[in-house]
Amino acid sequence: MSTSVIQSGGGQPPSQGGYASGQEWGAPPPVERGGGGIGPMLTRTLSALKRYRWLIAAIFVAGSAAGVAVTTFVDPKYDVNGNVWIAQGMGAAGPVQAPGLINNDLGWPDLVRSFGVLDDVVGRLALYVIPENPRDTLLFRELLPDVERLVPGRFRLKLLPGRNQYELSQLGTRADEVDRVVDRGVVGDSIGRALGFRWQPVAADFRPTDSFEFEIITPREASVKLQQSLSVSLRLNSNIMSLSLRGERAGLLATTLNSIMREFVADARRLKKENLTEIARTVDEQLGDAAAALNSAEVALESFKISTITLPTENVPIAPGVSIAQNPVFTSFFNEKVGFDNVRRDRELLERIIAEGRGRGGALSVEALRGAPSLLANNKELLDAVSELSLREANLRALRQTYTDAHVLNTKEIEQINALQRQVIPGAAARMLQQLRSTEEEISRRLDGASQELKRIPERTIEEARRVRNVAVADIIFKDLQQRAVTAKLAERTVMPDVQMLDTAVAPRLPTSDTTTGIVLIAVLASLSLGIALALLLDRLDGRFRYPEQATHDLGLDIVGAIPSWTSPRNQRARLEQASQMVESFRSLALAVRSAFAPGTPVQLTISSPGPGDGKSTISVNLANALADGGYRTLLIDGDIRRGQLHDAVNTEISQSPGLLDYLAGEAALADVIKQTDLHVNLSLIPCGARRRHGPELLASQRMSTLLRELRTQFDAILVDCAPLGAGIDAYAVGSATGNMILVLRAGETDRRLAASKLATLDRLPIRLLGSVLNDIGESPEFKYYHYLEGYSSPDSVPEVGLVGSGARSE
Repeated sequence: MSTSVIQSGGGQPPSQGGYASGQEWGAPPPVERGGGGIGPMLTRTLSALKRYRWLIAAIFVAGSAAGVAVTTFVDPKYDVNGNVWIAQGMGAAGPVQAPGLINNDLGWPDLVRSFGVLDDVVGRLALYVIPENPRDTLLFRELLPDVERLVPGRFRLKLLPGRNQYELSQLGTRADEVDRVVDRGVVGDSIGRALGFRWQPVAADFRPTDSFEFEIITPREASVKLQQSLSVSLRLNSNIMSLSLRGERAGLLATTLNSIMREFVADARRLKKENLTEIARTVDEQLGDAAAALNSAEVALESFKISTITLPTENVPIAPGVSIAQNPVFTSFFNEKVGFDNVRRDRELLERIIAEGRGRGGALSVEALRGAPSLLANNKELLDAVSELSLREANLRALRQTYTDAHVLNTKEIEQINALQRQVIPGAAARMLQQLRSTEEEISRRLDGASQELKRIPERTIEEARRVRNVAVADIIFKDLQQRAVTAKLAERTVMPDVQMLDTAVAPRLPTSDTTTGIVLIAVLASLSLGIALALLLDRLDGRFRYPEQATHDLGLDIVGAIPSWTSPRNQRARLEQASQMVESFRSLALAVRSAFAPGTPVQLTISSPGPGDGKSTISVNLANALADGGYRTLLIDGDIRRGQLHDAVNTEISQSPGLLDYLAGEAALADVIKQTDLHVNLSLIPCGARRRHGPELLASQRMSTLLRELRTQFDAILVDCAPLGAGIDAYAVGSATGNMILVLRAGETDRRLAASKLATLDRLPIRLLGSVLNDIGESPEFKYYHYLEGYSSPDSVPEVGLVGSGARSE
């Protein structure tokens, strides 16, 4: 049996070295659809670390070196501590308790860290000057800055020979910047006046040295640095506030912290004194305003009472023993209102009687008048006339019993009665009506005036109540402020501080921490962690195919075969072992392909890949050779009409044309395009043919399907090597014609996102995707179960592997 493996030029370049002797390989694992467990994750992590091992090593070396370099610039750190006692609540006990400066305990740390405290400390200790040599601190203690003109920077003060003259230079901030002289003079003169220095040291202040280097920063910048290094803690409901300062110079740290605590206590005392003084002054001002407001309210109430004392009011004095008292104003008004109603009623009744009398010839109805006793009771004239009429009518009745109406006595009585009925009584009624009208008008006028006055009574009552209330409120405020003013003045005179120093700071003898070892350890761990994290991140961001689960889980493809890498080792035995691995991989792939088709059914398969460089042509040639070696009459069709070179890979004497495109275009017969290869007696080839602009349309034509039906009668296996899925419609057209396809995925090369995108298109076509072939899997641990056991091949069973092809990179 002649079994060989065909490598098309650089189609399978060396990947990761040869296979180590004695390495154990197992059979391919079952397809996993899940995401995998801890084992696959660990394997993938180790693979990523191995792949990026040089990157991790470079970061580790660089980070460790940086950590060691940093330690040369880091000095030991010292911590100094001090405590301040804080009085709780209203302050110290005494005859008068003044309010505390800060009611909320959380405000004390803010006060001690404020620039009001730190700026004074910085100015007193000249912390804005940083001498190069700590022994020169006292020399620069007298250097005062002119904040508006100060020029920050690094300087060198040099004493010229003889120690009588000096030279002040500003040092360059960059390596390429030279120092420049900014001031010269005689020792004892003012130094650096143009730079904002107020400094005039004498010769006795200088040490016996040639130069003094120092750095000047702004006082506020120094306060900010001091604030950053100062730690203040005050536990809840605690009277002790702890202060801690960290730095490199223990003596200066202790001096600075003690200065901070003293300045804090002094500022707290001063602020409390100023606060109490301001409170007393404010209360005095408010007391004066309250007295003026009270006086104004009393004057307004007095003026209102004087102006309304003669006007009716709702206030009625109640005699002892009387539960209810009536206001005489309201009683008079309502009595007059009743009288007005009576007069109006009498007027209306009299008008009605007079109107009825006019209808009877002017004689009024005496019975109607007698039925209105109030009319007769209020008018004597009318009452006398009605009484006289009644008397004469009684006399007439008596005379008629004796005499007739013609008698002179009866005639005289009748005349008197008529005169009373038509003249006297109507006249008296008319005069009474006129009197009633006049009385009604008068009473109505008085009622209108009284009602207007009564309507203003509630307004005056409310206004009086408001003014009384204003006086009461002003009086309460005045008395309260009067008491507060006395308390504030006493508190101002008896003020006691809220804070005082409890424990002073002492310079420590030993540093608190030496960070050299810690920095190196942190740098080593950080660089190693950064390298590992970067390697894992790059692995996650890598869009190329690198792990078997990316084919099964991410792309949903079964793994039908795995092809190891070909490295062409120099050792003959190693080459034979590697060739054995290659032969077994293609035998397994051929078996998997044959098993995918029913017995007696020819194999009809398209081989493609997502993109170029995945090795599909090499896979096609070797798979066809393996099928032919298994006794299958095999036909290999070069369906890559764009870049196909299979005719060079299998036999350099076979020409590209006539080929597939020539037959589909009707320019060549089938017998002319089928060509026998030298690889195997059972292996034939149809080259791609002459390149044509409308080649993709020919692949998608009905003639392609007709060609495959005719070829199935002549061959047991038909393999079509077509262009990559990303090249156009070629692979889809050929795959639809054959109905079956396998996809080649090359480890470290195939773009997974491109593959996923093209597979989504394949899902919509009548193509059965048998699975994927993993190509160039190398020695990565995640692929180790896809290799075969070593040592089971003999030099006699595996021939040398020949390299056939044009040398171009196989797709």
